[in-house]
Amino acid sequence: MRAEVHLNRVLYKIPPFAMKALYRQIAVVEQEQFQVRIFEGRVVQTNPKFIAERSNAEVRIHPTLKEALDDAESEFKQSIASEQWEPWDPALPPF
Repeated sequence: MRAEVHLNRVLYKIPPFAMKALYRQIAVVEQEQFQVRIFEGRVVQTNPKFIAERSNAEVRIHPTLKEALDDAESEFKQSIASEQWEPWDPALPPF
């Protein structure tokens, strides 16, 4: 399905001297091919249309859903391993 979001993983960090968290989203979107879209912002995006059309996202193209999901999971784990990002749980605010 065009513009379908198959995965939307969210991480967060609170930069030094900041009052608000910064969020990093790693999404897998199906367009003509499968895209891994990585972007940051001050608000977690949940609208699939916004995620699929985010203009300032880093985009990686993959021919299969499995390759895209593997890439997204690898990026998520690398972000955590960098010790800069924490997995975000919407039930537990980071503050």
